[in-house]
This record gives sequence, C-alpha cells and structure tokens, in this order.
Amino acid sequence: MITYDRVVKGMTVIDSEGRTVGRVSHVEPANKKIADFEEAASVSTQDAINLILTAIFGATPRVPKEMSARLFRAGFIKIAGHGVWSGSRFAPLNAIDRVDDNHIYLSRTVHQLDSM
Repeated sequence: MITYDRVVKGMTVIDSEGRTVGRVSHVEPANKKIADFEEAASVSTQDAINLILTAIFGATPRVPKEMSARLFRAGFIKIAGHGVWSGSRFAPLNAIDRVDDNHIYLSRTVHQLDSM
C-alpha cells in the first residue's frame, strides 16, 4: 500500500514506460468534503469550480477547470515539466504505482496523463 505522506515536493516523477515526466511541485491530499462545496455551488450563482477552489485554498490554483473536481476528490500531484518547453501536468494520487526515496513511479504513461 502506498503511503502518500512519502510524496514530497522535488521528487522526480517517472511514467509507466520509464520516462521522466518532471518533478513534483505541489502535493494535494484527497478532499472528501468536496461534495459539500459542490452542493453549495449548485444553489449559488458563483461558478462551482471557483467556489470549491476558493474555499479550499483561499485562491484559485492553476488546475485545468475540466479536471479540478476529479483531482481534488482523489488528491493529486502537480508535476513541473521536464525540459525547457514543458508545462505542468497533474496526476491523481491513485495513479501512483510506487514511491522510493527520490522517485515517484506512475501507473500511467505521460500521454495518458495528458489525455485526462
């Protein structure tokens, strides 16, 4: 069983094909209370995603809107890209296969992360 408390900023992330994806720039644990925020948003005129993220962080982090609710439910890592032209990627915590002292190994390829 993976203990997510071992996942820390700066760890190298490797995809299921052995490619370096980048380094962890943020770790967000699963948020079981997100359903409460979604319910509150359904009766609010405020955008649901912004309401959820503002309630959690006090400000909206740069998580793609279409992914945000799913990622916050599962917990996620934000991965700073590997290479000059690489952007950030997000991986749910349940996509982590194993963790050693300095590396996180994913159960998905980088292409699967990009198509989430």
